[in-house]
Amino acid sequence: MRLAEGESGEKMLGRSWIRDGWRAGRHRAAGQIVCALLLGCAAFAATALISPPARAQQILVLVQGQPITSFDVAQRIKLAQLTERRNLSQKQALDELIDQRLKVVTAERFGITADKDEIEKMFARMGSRSGRSPEQLTQALAQSGLDAGMLKAKMRADYVWNNYVRGRFSSVATIRDSDVFAALQSKGEDLTRAQRTTEYTVRQIVLVVGRTASQGERSQRMAEANGLRKQFADCDSGVETARGMRETVVRDPVIRTSGDVSAAARKVMDDTPIGHLTAPEVTRAGIEMIAICNRREVVGESAQKRDVRSELENKQFDSVSKKLLEDARRSAMIQYR
Repeated sequence: MRLAEGESGEKMLGRSWIRDGWRAGRHRAAGQIVCALLLGCAAFAATALISPPARAQQILVLVQGQPITSFDVAQRIKLAQLTERRNLSQKQALDELIDQRLKVVTAERFGITADKDEIEKMFARMGSRSGRSPEQLTQALAQSGLDAGMLKAKMRADYVWNNYVRGRFSSVATIRDSDVFAALQSKGEDLTRAQRTTEYTVRQIVLVVGRTASQGERSQRMAEANGLRKQFADCDSGVETARGMRETVVRDPVIRTSGDVSAAARKVMDDTPIGHLTAPEVTRAGIEMIAICNRREVVGESAQKRDVRSELENKQFDSVSKKLLEDARRSAMIQYR
């Protein structure tokens, strides 16, 4: 389950992506929950949320003196079903809850915390991705039989633990070029090509659309964008034409390499002829397009090499995380009832 799946590469070429430098980041599960959550809500909407006091709760285990109940386990099972399409057994859910408590306790021991406001902001951002307010997201969860507090607790644990592991990981990371080349060879990649990268010179063009614009006005602006795209044959004359249009912004040229962008975005830029525009994209600012003004191959780290390096780092990060969690379990006081 991945939130980004289904988005076209062109969707990734919008204003915020340009502003952020098109940096490929570590996209982890926190940003992927919304899509599965919305699908899961429909599947579980018939289940009413019963408040914890109304249920017969049994304390199953104490972790550093903090209880985990049968209700917690039931909620964790439902959370996994809604957000990850996983069906957990009672034991699996209990183990995950134990690990979750240990993550928070261990991170806090090293001064790594997340206050309530931070978690609420994360929860609000999650809701905004689906066009919901925090209150609406809370209600959707309740209709699916899930207390929003369970999701927020997991968000807190993941947030502080990732920060804790990153701090420890930086001191043990040992990804060398030789490791990357060995991995590239195992994948059948050309090592010579791995030392070359594509450099793109691009310009962003925005046809501004007000937030209160009618559907007719939006359709008209989209037609204008498509018209500009058809006659855009080179950046010099095309940019001048764009500047002559009403309420249109043309950004200064920027240079990006193929290693800076995702595979989907690279495909869009590679498939767009030099001197032409990518397909129009509707954003908050209006209708946006990217002009591919130049594309050339230069010496540098290829996208394949960077992807492999990131893959190796992720594997090493996960290995460090697993070891640290095992250490936390060995030193913790866990009392089963």
